[in-house]
Amino acid sequence: MRATYHPRGAIRTVRNELISIRYVLTALSLLALAQVRPARAFNYVTDATGTWWGIQDAAPPRVDTGSIRATQTGPGDCLFNNCVTPPYSTSINGFAGIKVLVQTTPSPRMNGEIMRGYGLAFDGVNRFTTTRSIDLGGITISRSVYINSNANWGRWLDSFTNTTRAPITIKVAFGGQSGIGTASGAAPANSSAIVNTSSGDAIVTAADSWVEVATPLSGSTPVGGPQVTVLGTPTSPAEPFNGAMTFAGNWLFDTFNDPLSYSGHEANFQAYVNTITLQPGKTRSLLHFVVLGQMVTDTSSAGVRAAVEATASSLASAPEIRDLTLAEVCSIDNFKVAALTAGGFDVAACMKNHVNVLKVAQPPVPAAQRLTTRVKYDVVGKTIGQLRADMEAGTTTSREITEAYLDRIEAYDKGQFGFNAFEIVAQHAIRQATAADVARRKGATGPLLGIPIAVKNLYDTFDMPTTNGSMTFAGFRPARDAFQVARLRAAGAVIIGKTALEEYATYGGYSNDAWGQVWNVFNPSKSAIASSGGSASALAANLAAGAMGSQTGDSLYGPSSAASLVTLRGTDGLESGTGVMPLVYLTDFGGVMARSVPDLADMLNVVVAVDPDDPETSAPGRHTPADWRSVLDPAALRGKRIGYVPSAWVDPFGTTNSTDAEKAALQFIVDAGATIVEMGVTVGGTDTPPAPQAPAGNIRDQGWWHYIDTHPELAEQGFRISTPVDVNCSQKKVAFVRPDPSSCSATPPPRMSDAEVQVFRDYRRGRQATAKTWMDTAGADHLGVDAVVYPGLLSDISLNDGGGSKGSFGRRDTPSAANGIPTVAFPAGYNNHGQPINIQLMGRAWDDGKLVGMAFAFEKVANAAGRGHVEATTAPPLPHDRRKE
Repeated sequence: MRATYHPRGAIRTVRNELISIRYVLTALSLLALAQVRPARAFNYVTDATGTWWGIQDAAPPRVDTGSIRATQTGPGDCLFNNCVTPPYSTSINGFAGIKVLVQTTPSPRMNGEIMRGYGLAFDGVNRFTTTRSIDLGGITISRSVYINSNANWGRWLDSFTNTTRAPITIKVAFGGQSGIGTASGAAPANSSAIVNTSSGDAIVTAADSWVEVATPLSGSTPVGGPQVTVLGTPTSPAEPFNGAMTFAGNWLFDTFNDPLSYSGHEANFQAYVNTITLQPGKTRSLLHFVVLGQMVTDTSSAGVRAAVEATASSLASAPEIRDLTLAEVCSIDNFKVAALTAGGFDVAACMKNHVNVLKVAQPPVPAAQRLTTRVKYDVVGKTIGQLRADMEAGTTTSREITEAYLDRIEAYDKGQFGFNAFEIVAQHAIRQATAADVARRKGATGPLLGIPIAVKNLYDTFDMPTTNGSMTFAGFRPARDAFQVARLRAAGAVIIGKTALEEYATYGGYSNDAWGQVWNVFNPSKSAIASSGGSASALAANLAAGAMGSQTGDSLYGPSSAASLVTLRGTDGLESGTGVMPLVYLTDFGGVMARSVPDLADMLNVVVAVDPDDPETSAPGRHTPADWRSVLDPAALRGKRIGYVPSAWVDPFGTTNSTDAEKAALQFIVDAGATIVEMGVTVGGTDTPPAPQAPAGNIRDQGWWHYIDTHPELAEQGFRISTPVDVNCSQKKVAFVRPDPSSCSATPPPRMSDAEVQVFRDYRRGRQATAKTWMDTAGADHLGVDAVVYPGLLSDISLNDGGGSKGSFGRRDTPSAANGIPTVAFPAGYNNHGQPINIQLMGRAWDDGKLVGMAFAFEKVANAAGRGHVEATTAPPLPHDRRKE
């Protein structure tokens, strides 16, 4: 395996002689543009109203769905620079993708999921063209996107060719997320609802040619403008039309069966389904338009809505198709001949060229990933303890285990439907595994000897680049390993690769790594959540046995909850931060992610230690178990009082299905012998530890000053990174989080003195003491609690093509990170939609061992009831291929 930084999905050589001359010329022109234009991330198109359409193409972070990520009044983001992010002009959070359901037996892998991996190439103006088609169960799929720069609409043409010898029926859903939450929720300005259709009501039927969505108005405060989706020609009893939409579904889940919702958070997720029967060798296409209005107020809304409705009506009756090929127009399934004629097309040409036009020219499909393994030993579902036992028994070796994981990475993490969990795969993984086997034969033992571990790519590694998920650090080679990575190596672990993350580990909603955004393993159309999404997906897909992640706000518990994993955000200083790229200095925590609580203990036994270069690891009061496995007591919850804060269990999106499942899981705490104590009233009358005033100083930038000072090799390797400004204002960042250079100060922020940093350390230790008092006096009886229980994710997860400063899930972080105290998160089954759920236990400073013991006690009870850790089904065991041995 070789570490690589070539873009996933580079334009492939055109070899298919059936591709039309027009396509070849187009592909060559796009390739020429790519050779002369500087590499950039993501792409915007500006329309006539000044709206910036952000299109998810093949540029970093390579979501490559062709969806609208979001729309803005200008590009970029200004999180770090005290400037103003251009407003989002609509509440769109990923719209205009397609899901495809091929009705064949057996069902193809990724059937019914959002399509991605087209290699969509931007022409630098307003068009995005497929450079590699997708194969789904014998159906070749391609799409083209055109944003009319002289108007306010975009057009999507999706083509489907049956490459088999039998007719196949497919269902295609066009849609997405037009908002988030509800009008009565925490952020009504981000929500949306269907407000009109071409029929004059707000209910979608096959009789509608367009559907309009709008955000609730807020007086004179501008809110996102209206959005209209043009569906095609409708059907009616008087004028029946087989090509009309056949079903209005729920884009969030079970799209082809669950009807469109008109209330609550789910009303933001619209899916418009067409059913097509494809004859062998023939192509049919679907044509859709999205019309956008500018931001509106109470007084301007009616006029803007009337204008976008008029545009939508015009496109429905006379679609803009004059630039399409004859074959493309003749293949359109969802517009009547009369509409195509009104759009300026001579439909008679279709009949004259009947034989030639029923197959649209599409680029070739890349070679399929080989779904086989050279290894007989199956690693799927194996814990670290099971792998170690099998190696000790001679059943397998570290080399075999590592080869098995590498085969799975090749099969499931790469290609058009790859999870993108790994940014880099270790070049010498097999060499590491062989060395571990030699050591074992010589009598060496250890909890992680020969165990493949994945490491989030903000930990320094001397043998692989450390990028922070950004082109800013592309190719950077630290001189030495991060402290925790060095301890893993010393213990004989195989560092199998560096996992993808959210660029700079910033927001917490999507893992938008520049080399490929990470996808959810349990729900492959959805976000893997937060900056440790790559580590979580690597474990969930059985691509590694354990992983290292990090958390500032939600990036350990969030991805772990989405992937049915265990993690510990420990007390400040439990684990070293040396050699970990920062977000918020002293708040960041680099921690373990594992499949089970015993696995967590095995990894903690290796990575937890005092680091002379990290003063936090020598904090006053530090105490940790000599052996973390010693705390794994099934009776650890017996007699304990576990606090419950009702307000923490309320989803800001207004949903209850996830929190209902998490509340039900509290019974396992009771079954393990604990008592749940409501904490609605505490001393001081608060439901969270009171926060003292923070001291002065830019602790965020101080983290980068410290990292730059301790990494002179940055300058030695030619990186022009000498101050935090060079990091925060880098023009190599993904475009939608790249600040305008004019907003960046030429003057670096002041450094904090050692004394000022110590004030911050003391402040965080003071917060630990305040949190202890809060817990000591909790409950109506003020008798205190041993730990406080919190939910994991509060809602279903959104799809992975969104963004725009909108969360991908209902989120309320525990007070753990803010107060420097520990929280352990662990699986509690799944919600009613099959999404994994976790719950969390928070304790006092240095209660880490107690919390791990409580998590183990919960795990024993929950697993016995079949509601603990669950396995994903999207990356099944690979069949053994003897030819690969």
